[in-house]
Amino acid sequence: MNLFRNFSIATRLFVTFLLVALFPVVIFLYVQLADIVISDATAIFVGLLALLNGLVTSILISGSLRTPIDKIIAALQAFQTRKSAASISDNASDELAEIASELNRVFTTWNQEIVSLGKKQFQQEKQVEQTEIQIGLTEKQLDQTRSLLKVAQTLNTTFDFQSNLKAILDEAILSMNVQWASILLINREKHEMTVACMRGIEKSLLDDLTDEEYPAIRLKPHEGLAGQVIKDGLPLIANKGFKDPRFKMFSEFRSKDEKVASLLCAPIVGNDSNVLGVMNFINRISPPVFRNEDLPYTHDLCTLAALVIERHKLYHNLFQDEATGLTAHNVWKGFLIEESARALRYAQLLSLMVIEIDGFKKLVDNSNADFGLEIINACGEIVARALRDTDTASSMQERFFMLLPNTDVAGAVFLAGRVKESLEKASFTFDGKKVSATVSAGIACYPETLQDPKNLMKSALSALSEARESGGNRAVIHNASK
Repeated sequence: MNLFRNFSIATRLFVTFLLVALFPVVIFLYVQLADIVISDATAIFVGLLALLNGLVTSILISGSLRTPIDKIIAALQAFQTRKSAASISDNASDELAEIASELNRVFTTWNQEIVSLGKKQFQQEKQVEQTEIQIGLTEKQLDQTRSLLKVAQTLNTTFDFQSNLKAILDEAILSMNVQWASILLINREKHEMTVACMRGIEKSLLDDLTDEEYPAIRLKPHEGLAGQVIKDGLPLIANKGFKDPRFKMFSEFRSKDEKVASLLCAPIVGNDSNVLGVMNFINRISPPVFRNEDLPYTHDLCTLAALVIERHKLYHNLFQDEATGLTAHNVWKGFLIEESARALRYAQLLSLMVIEIDGFKKLVDNSNADFGLEIINACGEIVARALRDTDTASSMQERFFMLLPNTDVAGAVFLAGRVKESLEKASFTFDGKKVSATVSAGIACYPETLQDPKNLMKSALSALSEARESGGNRAVIHNASK
């Protein structure tokens, strides 16, 4: 067919006409000029040859026209239905080849424009996506800024240590969308991590502590995630939770630890660049894992926590008793009022313990006032060492008052035992003679031994009086039924 495509359509039609029209004419002239007599059968045969010649020539010519037209139609239909601009392959040189070439040019232009539009659309979609991400990040940063301002406003309204820590953690739980959060403070001398505050769960982990584990976690240097954070001063993310090989399981917390699915542990760094403790964010709800973009917000929360901790220490340093180093009694009474109101409002445990040096007046009479002051100061140091960061103690002469938030009777008795044992181990000497000192303690706990926290002082003093009248050197728990 391509043989015919080298000629124009008009030429092909003209040649076809000549072949069909001239064939019988040439035969007729030849017969006439040669004086050939042909029979009817021969005439019919010649006529059939003429018809066959016309038919074959018409088929060849129509095929040379139909084939390229079909290609063009197929390409146009594909473009219409699938918007697919495929090129038409045609190596001929007739009018149909020119049409195919023109269509190829149009298709090429179309494809280039489509590619260009696709790139522009992709870039626009990418730009819109980036804009949406940026808007989301900006909104998140605004929310976090509002959250931090809200916490800062709360911190500016009260100096109460526990209230401030709770305000930080409560806001962190909402903003970080976690199940619970906690603050653990470090005692470098004892290598202990004390649970200072925990929010977001119905029951405090402190309630699970028993025996000698109360009230601190024994944490070796660099042990567990918290130890690593304290060592490096950098936050850690453990999205495998308790299955993370760096996770340290504590026996007193095992039931709770096994529920830790994801954890972010961040250092609380003071102004002197020393790590004061860690803040834990546990079990991210949505998204289900912690990410690096969470770290700036947690850093700001830890900065606020460091401010609270250092301000608390400064507050105590400014208002502490010079002789014992404990909180001044008038300030301590303010803490008692605040903690009593908080315990009543939130149905939290609150214990009050009053410790008295047995036979102190007789001891001074047999020595002197300076020796008595030496014993009081030694007892004050023992009481101070026994306290957690959340506890507060004061003294008046030979009496020591210990306010113990989130502490039950068993915890208070354990603490009294520690003070008693430490004082008995202390060595006092007057005029070359060794002198021993013992203490008695009165304990009251809301709501275990009384129903109104406002009566804690009265109940603890009543229990102390009972301990003293029973011979001293013992602890008596207030019994509301008596």
